[in-house]
Amino acid sequence: MSITFDQIIDFHTNKFNFLCVVFYYNNIRMDKNEQIRQSGSATRLKRKNQQCKTFKFKVDKSHMRADQLECIKMMFVECKRLYNYILGTENIPGPKDYKQYKHITYLDKDKNIINYELSYIGSSIIQDQIRVMNESIHALSVRKKKGYNVGALRFKSEYNSIRLFQYGITHRIIGNRIKIQGIKRPIYLSGLKQLLKYNEIDYTTAQLLWDGNDYYISLTCFVPKEYIIRSGSIGIDMGVATHITLSDGRKLNVSVEESERLKGLQRLLEKKKYRSNNWYKVRSKIKKEYNRMNNKKNDAANKIVHDLKRYEKVVMQDEQISLWDKKTI
Repeated sequence: MSITFDQIIDFHTNKFNFLCVVFYYNNIRMDKNEQIRQSGSATRLKRKNQQCKTFKFKVDKSHMRADQLECIKMMFVECKRLYNYILGTENIPGPKDYKQYKHITYLDKDKNIINYELSYIGSSIIQDQIRVMNESIHALSVRKKKGYNVGALRFKSEYNSIRLFQYGITHRIIGNRIKIQGIKRPIYLSGLKQLLKYNEIDYTTAQLLWDGNDYYISLTCFVPKEYIIRSGSIGIDMGVATHITLSDGRKLNVSVEESERLKGLQRLLEKKKYRSNNWYKVRSKIKKEYNRMNNKKNDAANKIVHDLKRYEKVVMQDEQISLWDKKTI
């Protein structure tokens, strides 16, 4: 087979053009990697003067439209269905394989197979749900290697937390509202004014929470370091009769007893048919009452800790509090 001079010229020309393209893209890749390294170094330098804090805000349902309430409700439902569907396949994929899970199946209350298309949660949330499952499996594997007895992941009857992994895509703060991927309009948050005291805030991940009655946003961000002037020392003695006795003579007793309403609701729940509509309604009221009790406990604990933070040194005995009556302490 004979080769002409023009064919030889074309071959070398194409080879030269190919090498130029490869050299060009390699330079772009090197420049991009260098930009990533410089950005990481700048971020680490910036973090030295910042501290990580988590703020919890309540979603103001009174300002939400009916379609927003339906959307945020269905986000938890779809995350539960997606979690159970992936767990049922016995093959946990990587986050990059999220596209195959837009169409899933689940069982209704009569054990019928229902084909379902995910329409309320976006691709980023689907990816992160898969990432969370892989992280859970890794955590179980680590504990098993350390000698602990661990089991497998279990199916969920309800979903209470959705991680919003990437600020600017899955969520974004707009004034006193937050925009969440999958919800058309921003929703109001109660308590965002506490962020106004910071001149600079770097927002990171967030959690969309549901406690059975209300929705919350747990927002993690980096704020400038706060330097607190501490002085003096104080000692703490914990007991059953007197919960906390301080060395300056103060005695603190915090007791949150079960309310009569809670006891009545528990008796009422026993009379309802298991998993009936009225059973779920009473159980929802019980959850709300428990949340109210937990809020009282947390408020008391936060006030005590806030008082102790002004001391330079806090001394206490090594108590086995886990063996005490948890209802009292």
